[in-house]
Amino acid sequence: MEHERKPNLVVMGESTTAGGRFGKVRIMGQADVTGPMECDGVRVMGQLEARSDLSAETALILGQVVCRGDMVVGKLDVKGALTCAGHLSTSQLKTAGEVAVKGNCGADWALIRGALSVEGLLSADEARVVLHGPCRVREMGMGRLMVELPKWPWGQPMRKHGTLVADVIEADVVDLVHTRARVVRAQAVRLGPGCEIECVEYSRSYEAHPSARVERVTDVGAAG
Repeated sequence: MEHERKPNLVVMGESTTAGGRFGKVRIMGQADVTGPMECDGVRVMGQLEARSDLSAETALILGQVVCRGDMVVGKLDVKGALTCAGHLSTSQLKTAGEVAVKGNCGADWALIRGALSVEGLLSADEARVVLHGPCRVREMGMGRLMVELPKWPWGQPMRKHGTLVADVIEADVVDLVHTRARVVRAQAVRLGPGCEIECVEYSRSYEAHPSARVERVTDVGAAG
């Protein structure tokens, strides 16, 4: 079967399109997409407003993207700013910029080095959060979650950093620093400096830094 030939889309100035299926999409100016858009790859160095759903195999955001619908991306790399009014789904999420998601955000693997806001559930098989900026998530569901402070090139932690704030964190393994949460629930829990947790529930192991503040700790595996 002959493969479908999809046109490329390049925007240098200002442009409005109805959406559709594209090969490569390059936005170096300002683009307004009024309908659903599918593409093999999208690279945004200017501004893109997608008023409906957006899907791509790869996406590199160096500028600003606003998506009014859902986003489905194979590999997503954000060095600029992304706002998604719906749900965001990706196999690989890397961000050193700003990401705000109104719905749920799901990834197989995530590396967060910038500011993050998720009003729904943030889920991943494995996630690493380096606190260069503030991170606010309503609920987190992880296989493994690691939160760490950014470091200077010579290895010392930076004095200025963000904080992870979440209502509920559920995972198999959590290793946290400078995290505020109502509930942390995991098999193995390690709390480092700067953690403020109302309730910890663990089933295998628990370790807390002397400066970590925890109101209640429950070994749910003891009953088994």
